[in-house]
Amino acid sequence: MIARPHRPVRLGLALVVSLALVTAACAGSAVQDEEPADPATDASAAPDDPDADAQPITVGLVNPLTGPFAALGEDVNDGFRLYLDQHDGMLAGHEVVVETEDTANDVATAQEAVTKLTEDGVDLLAGFVNSGVTYGVAADIVDSGVPLVITTAGADDLTQRDAADNIFRLSYTSSQDAMPLGEYACTELGHETMAIIGLDYAFGWEAASGFATAYEDAGCDVVQEIYAALGTSDWAPFVQQIDDRAAAVWAVAPGSDGIRLLQAYRDFGVSQPLIGHGSTTDEQILSEQQATADGVVTSLHYSAAIDSDDNRAFVTAFEDETGRSVSQYAEHGWATAQVLEAALESIDGEVTRETLVEAIGGVEIDAPRGPLRFDEYGQAIYTVYVRRVAEVDGTWVNEVVDSYPDTSQFWTYDPEEFMAGTPLAELHGTWD
Repeated sequence: MIARPHRPVRLGLALVVSLALVTAACAGSAVQDEEPADPATDASAAPDDPDADAQPITVGLVNPLTGPFAALGEDVNDGFRLYLDQHDGMLAGHEVVVETEDTANDVATAQEAVTKLTEDGVDLLAGFVNSGVTYGVAADIVDSGVPLVITTAGADDLTQRDAADNIFRLSYTSSQDAMPLGEYACTELGHETMAIIGLDYAFGWEAASGFATAYEDAGCDVVQEIYAALGTSDWAPFVQQIDDRAAAVWAVAPGSDGIRLLQAYRDFGVSQPLIGHGSTTDEQILSEQQATADGVVTSLHYSAAIDSDDNRAFVTAFEDETGRSVSQYAEHGWATAQVLEAALESIDGEVTRETLVEAIGGVEIDAPRGPLRFDEYGQAIYTVYVRRVAEVDGTWVNEVVDSYPDTSQFWTYDPEEFMAGTPLAELHGTWD
C-alpha cells in the first residue's frame, strides 16, 4: 500500500493518528479490541468456521434525506443497501449493520448526525452531498478517527490541501470530471470559444474552473461566465445573457436546476451547442429532461449505458428493486459497499478503525463504472466518460462516445504544482 502523506489542513484538521485512535476507542466502536474467543470453551467459535467470530461492522450513512438534495441522498443509500441485500447483509464474513442520519443540507444538522454516529461507535461513515456541509463537519470526523468515504460531495480540497488520513472519496472532486471535457471540447469538438453557465456555489465554481483550466491550456478561450443561485426557479434571465462570441456553452447544474436550465435554453432558442458536467444530464433527471437534453455532450465517471456485465447487472438490480432510473449517486452507494467489502477482505487480523483506514487506501475494485482505486490523498482514480444524450429504443440515455482511463483529480498536472496554485473555487469570475 502507498503510504499516505500527512497534509497541512487549513481547517485545523491535523491530528496525531494515535490520538484519533484513542478517541475511536473511547467511542465504543464495534471494532474495539476484544479478547478473542477460545474455541475450546466457546462453541460458537468452532475452528472449522472461520467467520464464526467475525465482528459486526456498523456503517453510518450520512446523506441529505430532506431538502434540495434529498433524491441524491436516497439514491446513495439505496445503492449501498442493495449491494448489502444481495450479499445477505454480510461483507467478507462480517454482518453489516446500517445506521442512517439526515444531513438536511445543513452544517449544524450534519454535525449532530456525525456526533451521534461516532458516539454510537460506527466503524465507517459514508455519504455527504453538499460540499459546504462536508467542509463543515470534516474536523469532527478527523477528530473521531472514523474512516469516511465521501460518496458525492466534490469539494476539491477535501482530498487536496485539506487531505486527512481517514477521509476518502470515491466520487469526483468538483473539477476532476470536468477537466477532460475541457481538452475534448477544444481539440475534438473544435469549439474555439466558450461561455460558462452554472450554479453559484463551491461545486459550480470548482467544476467551471477545472473545465476552463484544461480548455484554455488546450488553446481555446472562455469568453463569458454566468452563475445563478442554487434552486433558481427561472433560468430565462441567465440564458438570455449568453454572448454571441461563444461558439458553445458549457453548463454545470445538477438536480432540478439542470431540468429548468435546459428547458429555458430550448425555450429561448439559444443557438450554440450545449455541453457540460455530467451531473447536468444525470439519469436521475434525464427521464424528465428528455428532448431538451438531446445531443448534449457531457463528461462523468459513470453512465447507465456503460457496456459491461457489471454495469448491466447493477442497472437491472437497482431499477427492479426501486422502480427508479439508476444514477451516478446510486452507483456511488453500491461502489462504497464494494470498497468496504474489499477492505475487510484484505485485513489479516483484527478489524479496527486504524486497520480499516489502511485497508481502504489500498483497495482496487471493478465497480459498475469500471476500475477504481485511490491515490495517496484518498481520492478515487477512474475512467471519465464523454457521453452524448440520445434516445435509444424510446429511452433517453447518456451514450458513451469516448473515454479517459485512469483520470486522477489532478488530470495531467503535477500534483504539487496544482495544489500550490490558486484554489479553483477562487478563480470563478476570472475567465472571461
